[in-house]
Amino acid sequence: MNADLVTTLRTLVLSLPSVVAVAGSRIFMSADLPAGYDPRAVAATGALTGPAILFSDRGGRVGPTSVIVETTYQVRCYAADAVTAGDLDARLFTALHDRARGRIRAVRCTTTGQHVSDYPQTGWHLFLSSWQVTAVFA
Repeated sequence: MNADLVTTLRTLVLSLPSVVAVAGSRIFMSADLPAGYDPRAVAATGALTGPAILFSDRGGRVGPTSVIVETTYQVRCYAADAVTAGDLDARLFTALHDRARGRIRAVRCTTTGQHVSDYPQTGWHLFLSSWQVTAVFA
């Protein structure tokens, strides 16, 4: 995973007021959620609780000039209930799809969010989508 791209993409998502209104700073860029995360809001541990977005790098390719990076991400919008998870997914799509800023030349949703409720042991809900990010790092 390109560290510059991760930082740049997270900064872009954190600049989207409608997304931050639901997820706060819980925009995670890794293969898994951080230890202790729980989508149910608990005031004492707010940084790791409440709705969140997880961007997992699924790989990509370096462009022919080697300064262009095209990466795909699997994105999961987590919440304690399906309505909130779906709302967060919709906000992310509306605010981020077909956007560009600075080094990020394009962000496109390639597969829209699908509700996944295969967490019977936790009761968590998530919406799963796929995204492609094109960036230039010279």
